[in-house]
Amino acid sequence: MALEDPDEVYYIYDLAIYTAPADRSRAIDRYAKSARFEAQSDERRMLEAMRASQFAILMVERRHDTVGLIATDILRNSKVWLIDVGLEHSMDSGQLFATRLLTVETFSMTAGVNVPFEIDMLEPICMMLPRRVADSKLSQVADDRRFAEAVYKVGLADGVMDRLAYVEPG
Repeated sequence: MALEDPDEVYYIYDLAIYTAPADRSRAIDRYAKSARFEAQSDERRMLEAMRASQFAILMVERRHDTVGLIATDILRNSKVWLIDVGLEHSMDSGQLFATRLLTVETFSMTAGVNVPFEIDMLEPICMMLPRRVADSKLSQVADDRRFAEAVYKVGLADGVMDRLAYVEPG
């Protein structure tokens, strides 16, 4: 993956931490083996949320009554309560974006990287995936490590990232 902007390194970090080829372990799992956190500590709960993270394409439905957004994970057809104040102030209903979700109890948060998503990105993304993956159910495609990489590559190559702007709350 060639990078034109130093901030794009965060996509590589995401892939390095949360994904690995089938014959290798993920960095987050190797860290979990060595980490010594109390069973019910916040640190352990967050580490387990990171280990169970899911790559998702979300469609913003509306603002949550308290904080954050209600979105639909369109690959799994499930609702998500996303707590991210920056995204709450930056995204409108109907907008799509791809991200890695960390879910703790009833709410989710992003793992740090987001890609504005457009439906016409699906064809080049699917072309980058092995046929057996591309022909799978959407939820299985999302769980394949190569899907996130393909989304990042297409998003960066198409200049989608150039249109990403965060609005500071307040």
